[in-house]
Amino acid sequence: MSVSAVAPSSASTGGAPGLGVGTGGTEGSVALAGWGTYVRILLRRFRVQIVAWILPLWLLVSVTAPSYESVYPSLETRAVLIEQVRTSPGTRLLYGYVPTPGRLGQLLQWETGTFLLVCTALLAILLTSRMLRGDEDEGLVEVLRATGAGRRVPFLVPVTVVWAVVGVLSAGVGGILTWQASSIGELTVSGAWAMAGTMCVVGWAFSAVAAIASQLGRQVGSARGLSMIALAAAFAIRVAADQVSDGNGSDWLRWFSPLGWRDLVRPYSDDRFAVLVVCCAVDISLVLIAAVLATRREYLDGYLPDRSSSGRRWRVRGHMDLLARLSWRGVLGWAVASAGLASLYGSVSGSVKDLLAPDSPTASWVGKMASGSPVEQFMSLMTVVTVLLVAVAAVRRMNRLVALERAGLVEVGLAAGVSRRRLFLLQVIGAVIESVVLLLVSAMVLAVTTATQLTDDHAVGRAFVFTVSQLPGMVAAVGIAAALIGLAPRMVGVSWAVVVWSAFAQFFGGLVELKDWAKDLSVLGHHLDVVGSLDWKPLAVQSAVGLLGIVIGLVAYTRRDLPS
Repeated sequence: MSVSAVAPSSASTGGAPGLGVGTGGTEGSVALAGWGTYVRILLRRFRVQIVAWILPLWLLVSVTAPSYESVYPSLETRAVLIEQVRTSPGTRLLYGYVPTPGRLGQLLQWETGTFLLVCTALLAILLTSRMLRGDEDEGLVEVLRATGAGRRVPFLVPVTVVWAVVGVLSAGVGGILTWQASSIGELTVSGAWAMAGTMCVVGWAFSAVAAIASQLGRQVGSARGLSMIALAAAFAIRVAADQVSDGNGSDWLRWFSPLGWRDLVRPYSDDRFAVLVVCCAVDISLVLIAAVLATRREYLDGYLPDRSSSGRRWRVRGHMDLLARLSWRGVLGWAVASAGLASLYGSVSGSVKDLLAPDSPTASWVGKMASGSPVEQFMSLMTVVTVLLVAVAAVRRMNRLVALERAGLVEVGLAAGVSRRRLFLLQVIGAVIESVVLLLVSAMVLAVTTATQLTDDHAVGRAFVFTVSQLPGMVAAVGIAAALIGLAPRMVGVSWAVVVWSAFAQFFGGLVELKDWAKDLSVLGHHLDVVGSLDWKPLAVQSAVGLLGIVIGLVAYTRRDLPS
């Protein structure tokens, strides 16, 4: 049987799979052939990533409201907190205006809701880019079409799967908040589903944006980058909308940012479900735009100019020089993100002493997560956030070796005369150097911005030292990833579980009364202090774990088959 008899339209010739609407029922059914099978394939392939996103967010929602109620049982106990966060420029920049009078539901959708919306947007962007453009780059779409799948399937199924995942995540959040409304008087059922609906339309919006970016860019990396730029722009527009409205209800600018839609819906305040209908219509319109772009795009092509290669001649001096040249843009992007995050948290440090005043409910709550004076507690938590970004960058850099191996580029390096040992060690060195650079950038920016707001209790020195002294934790994270790459590259995703556990242990370990030994298993939060005696033991243990992991990974990597 010929290939053309098996693969309809352009799969056999390399052309773009069309998404045109059929003129009859038979043609329409052919265009959707294999729909259910491809749905099951995607769910099976990405089941771990989906569960890894959904379960932690559900857990966060389940513990947040009870924690708020235990610390702030009445409006009177949180009156000072509400006033301070409404007048703090840094807090408004991060979360926007907290609604008045500050009921538990309003506080939850303001603080935790911001985190949920950003995480939902990231989930939608990463999954959509990977399923749409990533599969096309790897040739999986061509294989799919060669099996007889309809021409609409490669576009519609990934978008449908991501929208379904976002819907399940949002429905779970709505169900948890509805269940909590029966025991927490300040929560309402309508507010719960208004919050869930907001998460849903925001996730769908960024999935549609990622679908458009997948048509504009020529590779999954460019599609992901364009989507992240759109997310950053949405955050900036939301901040601008806060400045324009100044809390007085002028909300026209929020329509242009999915992250600002929450302030239009107003969960736990007005619960405007009609706004959700309009937002859903916007999401559908964006998907239709992406579909039209897909019908007119050549397979493996994009609408934007191809900047993946350059006509300039590089004078590369060895494999390390090549890695540096290929990595500098990524490092620069992470540095900008780290600097921005550090400056945000440094700008809110001025109100920490009032917010964490002795015997205040907030101080009692924060005391479960960090110990010491108010400045020490604040810097401990803030540096964990900034260093978390560094840990993500370091693990991502290390795990790239597996991606290079799967793409066949490791064999190219070996054929050029670079040994396995050198390939592995240079990847480790690159990840560690990137960690050092990002830690220094974060530490300097945090110290400088803190100096403009707070100088008491060694705040500036602690901002710098608390950050840079967490380098052994980054070495431990790199070492764990290195060991997994050498021993079981298919299990390299476990390295992300280490980062997720570390963040959970540091931020929520005290709230859920996690044992001290379990919290100590974190690669984050162990640092030196500029006051008192220095405790080197945790840092020494982390360094030993990292070095041991690197040695194990190196030995295993040089002895196992490639690829494996």
